[in-house]
Amino acid sequence: MANLLMVQGTASGVGKSTVTAGLLRYFVRKGWRVAPFKAVNMSLHSGVTPQGEEIARSQILEAQAAGIVPDSRLNPILLKPEGGSIQVVVRGKVFGRLRPFEPFPQEVFWEAIVQSLVSLKSECDCVVVEGMGSPAEINLRERDLANMRLARHFGIPVLLVGDIERGGVFASLYGTWALCGEDRKYIKGLVINKLWGEKGILEPGIRELERLTGVPVLGVIPYFSFSLDDEDGASFAFRKRWPPGSLRIGVVCLPHAANLTDFRPLELEDDVDIRFVSLEERFDDCDFLILPGTKNTFRDLALAHEVFLGERLKAFVERGGVLLGVCGGFQMLGEELKDPYGVEEGGEIQGFGLLPVVTEFAQDKVLSLVSGQTPFLGEEVRGYEIHHGRSFLTAPCDSLFLLADGRPEGVVKNGRIFGTYLHGLFDEGRFRRAFLNYVRSLRGLPPYPGKSLSWQEFVDRELDRLVDFLLEHLNMPLLERVFGLSG
Repeated sequence: MANLLMVQGTASGVGKSTVTAGLLRYFVRKGWRVAPFKAVNMSLHSGVTPQGEEIARSQILEAQAAGIVPDSRLNPILLKPEGGSIQVVVRGKVFGRLRPFEPFPQEVFWEAIVQSLVSLKSECDCVVVEGMGSPAEINLRERDLANMRLARHFGIPVLLVGDIERGGVFASLYGTWALCGEDRKYIKGLVINKLWGEKGILEPGIRELERLTGVPVLGVIPYFSFSLDDEDGASFAFRKRWPPGSLRIGVVCLPHAANLTDFRPLELEDDVDIRFVSLEERFDDCDFLILPGTKNTFRDLALAHEVFLGERLKAFVERGGVLLGVCGGFQMLGEELKDPYGVEEGGEIQGFGLLPVVTEFAQDKVLSLVSGQTPFLGEEVRGYEIHHGRSFLTAPCDSLFLLADGRPEGVVKNGRIFGTYLHGLFDEGRFRRAFLNYVRSLRGLPPYPGKSLSWQEFVDRELDRLVDFLLEHLNMPLLERVFGLSG
């Protein structure tokens, strides 16, 4: 049985990650040992493995779909845009910084990619490899490490996904196949994704596409929304419900915002109305504001000062609002930020002065999974840290968390302003519900009853729904035969 399958797309955002996650969970149901793999990922959504390695959140999600513990082999190269430069993470650790389109050490990256995939391949019945962007970017072909070079090196059959919602799906699929030149022989199946309407109207086009390419269309997937992490900064939108008596939450969408998926678990609560707010936007109608992480705290803070965000946040709290800063947002709420080594922009910049904290950026990055308790709520919290900054108190202040190793973490001021480095802090259902009820009490709202689902439990349910959905619309027996995965 062949043990490699690759999912490529006609463009970014066509549904590669969703199809990959669904295939992984499908193979798990069959009793196979499977793993995801994405050679190169450009994303500001990253997480931490139990080994203290940084990889993209989408590969952590895919590891959950595969039922395995994530490690850096799943995503050997991670690119994190900083605004003018890109931080490069190789096998879970910071490698350095590059300028866009600057020559990069291809062979160093390629060696990490090949070694990682060889290692995974030796342990699994099947590795589902996800491509990056499109294989038809002919202007970038010499720099491509994640698509056809990888397929060619390992002889991986490719499933090509096109997005009909964008329009021109037949041209996209045929054009991608045609521009792949000799590498088109690796494309063994086609999928049309995100259909609104009747499949029947596509049948003449499907037959012609198969005639022109000699490649079978293995399914047409209708548009359907699943609450699963994706790669892009703000490519998802929060659901709008507007329930009576809801807690109105605003997430400030910073220009270089990172790990915005930290706040998706808040959508699971029926009493929550959550939305993104821009730097310039009024947030008078919010009860609770969140300042998220960012990959360039200095640059985003300078832009925030230009629109007087600090003054508006102070006024918001004085009116009774509740404020939370996470990671870079936590640093911004402090008094001053210093960058003596030029990790971001270099120099110093004043914070908003809402928390008695000074932050200094170090050259090495903190990468760790953590757990602990919330002293004022008595609930357990779990999360992870990804940051260069080290923050120090300039005046006595209560801690938000007491970690399992005895360290205090985060800051609470006046019971209304919170700061923490913990990403994923709302993943645990009991803590999320208790914290939201605390905020409700500060805003004069009664506590909301009921038990909250953990984010991991919810995602597992979504993955199972995804598999059931794909089974309705993909010809899985044909896919297995075409890709040599059966018999």
